[in-house]
Amino acid sequence: VAALGGGGFSPPPPSNKMSADPYARGKGPDQLSLDELEEPLIDAEVHPGQLLYIPAGFPHTTHTQEGSREASVHLTVGLDTHIWGLDYAFVRELALRRQKQKTLFHLGGADRDATALEKSVYLSLLQPLPLGFLSSSLLSHEPATASRLERAEADVQAIVNTMAEALAAKMKAAEPDRFVDEVSVLVDSLDLRSACAHIVLHYRKVMEIQRRMYLDGKHALTPAPSSLARAQNYMSLLDGVMQDLLNWSAGAAGPAAVTQAAPAVATGG
Repeated sequence: VAALGGGGFSPPPPSNKMSADPYARGKGPDQLSLDELEEPLIDAEVHPGQLLYIPAGFPHTTHTQEGSREASVHLTVGLDTHIWGLDYAFVRELALRRQKQKTLFHLGGADRDATALEKSVYLSLLQPLPLGFLSSSLLSHEPATASRLERAEADVQAIVNTMAEALAAKMKAAEPDRFVDEVSVLVDSLDLRSACAHIVLHYRKVMEIQRRMYLDGKHALTPAPSSLARAQNYMSLLDGVMQDLLNWSAGAAGPAAVTQAAPAVATGG
């Protein structure tokens, strides 16, 4: 396998093409000109066995090194936080829907979607939530004498509080004329902690389903003609989990406890 060369670019301003999915610029039918991009953030050469991490939404180009006669293959593995609603933009939408408030952004005297925001504010809202390994710096330092449940409750509370305060700050930055209260007041008035607590539970459900999906794909735990057919059952479960969260945001009752172990979910098959 030959070495690969290429560059990674900062995402173009979402306002350049408001109708496009910012995470899919330059993919499929979308046309993304190099003229829309700034100078590369990185220009790297990747050799067999090496890994290069490029965040979702950052356009990049690849090519086989000039003069090479070897075939070149690369594998892309995505961490789809935005697909499953694990970013601040989605939690904002959940919280506002739950409070029966509009989810569009009031900008320039009109209601617009997120792609009309300034680039830095927009990317801030699409920042992944502090969940999983991203929460390590937030975990509590309860004494060893505390029970496992007490430590779990303290950890979840720390994550929820930090997430809610960060969300309030991002909402104020995006719409300062709309959200004029202090961060602490906004957290309470919009019940942001509740939305964040539900997203933590949602995250656990998504991870549990995906864990079982990959185990099933590897070990063929349920009968199916192929691993692809087997995975489709789990994708239906994931769609259901997303719908449950949307139903909660629309006013439906939902589970409140998030300190227990990852919930069991039905396997496909």
